[in-house]
Amino acid sequence: MKIDLKKDARTIYKFLRQRVRDYPIYVNNGPGEDADPISQITLGFQISQAGWIAIVFDTRADGAPDGEWQAYIEENWLEFPHWLEAVDALYDDEEPIEFILPHGKKKKVGIDDDLAEVVGSMLKDILIQARKEKCFNELPIATKCSMGVEDHDGAYG
Repeated sequence: MKIDLKKDARTIYKFLRQRVRDYPIYVNNGPGEDADPISQITLGFQISQAGWIAIVFDTRADGAPDGEWQAYIEENWLEFPHWLEAVDALYDDEEPIEFILPHGKKKKVGIDDDLAEVVGSMLKDILIQARKEKCFNELPIATKCSMGVEDHDGAYG
């Protein structure tokens, strides 16, 4: 099966931009107090047992990559059911996944390969791109704010 990460990356970037635009409109569905500045931005994901990404804004003064974002997945996620279909075919039928990477190259992944690395690298690039394009400038960012990508199972971070 194929997973077109080039297409998915565009969808994720649009979702990220929308989450930033919507931030002041709703209550922050993340760790910390609503009125406090954002101290951490986590782009979490799951590919080995499901297909989704979640963008969680953490406003705790002592926010750290401690996995607390995982308590806020469903309020902040975007699902990719075709990821799960491809992973099921990989594990059930040993059908390799052919990823179309964001830069257009292809990468075939089998059972023994690291799925989280392929997706995590793409998500890391999205966060870096968003920072370069000043996407987060609209947010109430704390003086010290970190960004990170984490796999739900800990296979990438």
